[in-house]
Amino acid sequence: MIVYNTIVGLAAGVALVLIAELLRKLGNGEKVLSEGYALGFGMTGFILTVLGITISVMWPCNKVLHANILMGEPALAFGVLLAAASFFLWRRRELFDDLGQGNEKSERAIAYLVAVLRPVSVWIFATGLMMAWLTAAILYYHLGNAPPQEPIIGHFSQSWLEPSFLGLLWGLTALGALLFPAAVVNWNGKVLMLARICWGVAGVLLVLFSAVNYFTHIGLLMNTFDSL
Repeated sequence: MIVYNTIVGLAAGVALVLIAELLRKLGNGEKVLSEGYALGFGMTGFILTVLGITISVMWPCNKVLHANILMGEPALAFGVLLAAASFFLWRRRELFDDLGQGNEKSERAIAYLVAVLRPVSVWIFATGLMMAWLTAAILYYHLGNAPPQEPIIGHFSQSWLEPSFLGLLWGLTALGALLFPAAVVNWNGKVLMLARICWGVAGVLLVLFSAVNYFTHIGLLMNTFDSL
């Protein structure tokens, strides 16, 4: 079964945490070391783009066909966005040197960043709609349950635990993306804070969940080895 949701989840979670931290700094007018975020977004964006494409086109090789839509396409959409952000942060890194000074240059830098983010926020909003409907699909069709042979999570294979947890992750990510355009229209600090909290919480939970899956997925393979 080709899904790669372990490394995809880990990269997506780390990227969401980095985005939340970057937005916190921008919202507070703090100085930003853009090279570090460019590297972080570049690494995670590369993983998500490559594996997002792989999962999205591997329909015949996957027994869980809905995983292509549920994970592959969001990974691809997010990966391309991160790659673009990485390029911008690196190419215009001198712009971020003006932040955090509390003067006119700092205000001009923020105004420029907001102007750049406005058209990008259209794509972010569109991915928010995608994630919202994926959340509805997870809950409506009870998707995401681990097989009973999977350690730890498999004990809850007949319950609503994992679909509810995945719905929470996808839902928080969707809410942040849907709120983001409203935050950048007039650089609304309160709405921006809500968006980054949604992404930050989703990112931390996704990192922890994906890390545990490295054990549980190996356990699933070991427990079903004879049937592979």
